[in-house]
Order: sequence, then C-alpha cells, then structure tokens
Amino acid sequence: MYISIVLLVLLTDVAVAQREVIYMAVLSSFHTRDKGDNTPAAGLFVSSDQGRSWQHRGWRDYIRNFYSEEGSDGTIWSACGNGVLHSTDGGKTWRITTDWKVTEVLKVKAAETEPHVVFASTAYGIFRSTDKGASWEKKIQGMRRPYSGDVCIDRTNPRHVVAGTEEGVYLTEDGGEHWMAAGLAVKGVRVVVQDPHDAKQFWLGTEEDGVFCSQDGGQRWEQRSTGLDYKTVYTIAVHPKKQGWLYAGTYGGGVYLSTDGGAHWEKRSQGLTDLQVHAIVVLPSDPRVLLAGTLNKGLFHSTNGGETWQFNSHDDSQVWGLSVRSVEASTK
Repeated sequence: MYISIVLLVLLTDVAVAQREVIYMAVLSSFHTRDKGDNTPAAGLFVSSDQGRSWQHRGWRDYIRNFYSEEGSDGTIWSACGNGVLHSTDGGKTWRITTDWKVTEVLKVKAAETEPHVVFASTAYGIFRSTDKGASWEKKIQGMRRPYSGDVCIDRTNPRHVVAGTEEGVYLTEDGGEHWMAAGLAVKGVRVVVQDPHDAKQFWLGTEEDGVFCSQDGGQRWEQRSTGLDYKTVYTIAVHPKKQGWLYAGTYGGGVYLSTDGGAHWEKRSQGLTDLQVHAIVVLPSDPRVLLAGTLNKGLFHSTNGGETWQFNSHDDSQVWGLSVRSVEASTK
C-alpha cells in the first residue's frame, strides 16, 4: 500500500512538471552577426532557463519581428513586418501564413481555448483567421481608424476581444464581425492585457495618457496613473501570484511598479541604461525574476522583483517584444 502511494505521488509529479519558455523578438541591432558565429543578431530568440541563455529560432534572413508567442497547442506565432509567420516544430521551420495584403503586423494572438482562432493587429487594421492561419480576413467593421497596436482575446470566451487602436478601445462580442467603441478618448493604445486573476479585468497602456483599467470586460475604463511621471506606456505585466501588483514599461521613465491595482505607481529603474522599455515579462516559475526589453540597449533582467536591474544580452538592440509560456510537460 505504501509503495502504491509513493508511485502515485511520483507519477503525479511527472504529470504536473512545468515547461517555461520565454520568447524575445529583437527587431533590429547595430550588430549584423553575434560574435562571428553566424547567428543572426535580430529575429526570434528563445530561452528555457529563465533568460540565462538564448538560442536563435527561425529564419536566417533578416525579417522585422515585432512580437512572438506560443499558443496553447504549441504553435509559435510571430508578428512580422512581412506578415504573420508560424512554426509547428519549435522554430525549426517557419511558414508565412498571410499574403501581400497583410503587412506591418504588430501583435498576433491565438485564442487560449480555441488555438485555431488567431487575431493579428496591424497598421492597417485587425485580421482574423479561424483555421490556424490557412486563410485570413480583415475585420474592421465599426472601426473609424483601423490602425491597431494590440489585440487581446478573452481567455474564457474567444468571441470577446478587446482591441487597442490609434483612437482608443474597441470591443467585439461576435469574434470580430462587428466592433464597438468603448468610449475611451485617448491618443492611442499601445498594449491591452487581461488580468490573470480576474477575467473581467483588463489593463491598457496608452500613448501619453498613462494606464487605464476596466473591471467589466472593457465596457468602462478609469485612469490609474498616479505616480507615473512618464505616461507613454508601451507594456504592462501583471504579477502572476500577487493580485493588484503590476509593472509598466514606459517611454523615458523605464519601469514602474504598482502594488495597489494601479492606484499608485513607483519608479523601479535602478540599473537600466535605457529608460525606453518596450516589453516586460514576469516569470511564473519565480516572479522575482523579470525581463525588460529596451528600444536601444537590449535586454535587462531583475532577480529581486524590479528593485535593481542588470544587463542581460543583445546590447545595442531593439527588444520589441517579450512573452512567456508555462505549460505542463512530462519529464519522462
């Protein structure tokens, strides 16, 4: 009986082992090659050891990569200057899924519960695929100015999508067939994030107008920017374990932290040599570890929750996007 219990525990441990992968999109670099080893200095880089080492994954030719992430089915999606690319073998091979009509893709997101449903936000509007990238349709009905910096698919309902555009926020409840303005008059939305603790709560980072929060799925918004000295917010990362804790990456001020749901912000930029922070991730396996991508000086990391920062890699590079995927994986 005792042996059976031990075996059950061991098997359970195997079943719930976590695989955490970080994806870094390097848009450009002053270096054409890294250290003479023929590794491209820009493109998609992947780490499975909390950012201690990075491997280039993907194309050898120069392609402008704005953002990459892994879907729930293991497909890696990349938003690039020439369209949407995807890989189904961990980045060994890639296929461009869009045609010449879809360019300047800034973000690409796959639905958590229906990974064949994918949205791309571009300089020319929102595009949607319902067949894992085999075909795409432009979906901008109801939008007056279609430029979109980000799109966020509700993890509990893939038909509910929040899009950030150059004139504010739009919502859809029918998977993108029709969009409705949320009534938020801001200069432009840079990032849209769904809170991991509350599916009804969404966060916005805007151009010159700070941070906004919605607690009703995006219908109504309130500004939460007290203490933000720099109000162009490129990125928002919510602490995976502490509700109400979130980080903001800004243009000119570096990183800010709020521990009270955005009511107040404090600067957390000690050690950053570039205060234009375009991407932040907090690692689910150890939330004390953060990565911050800058627009000119590469990647930085913190091991104490953002109190201090150290240079990590890719000096003189534009780290445009960071994402992390933590999924169950067998250790057999």
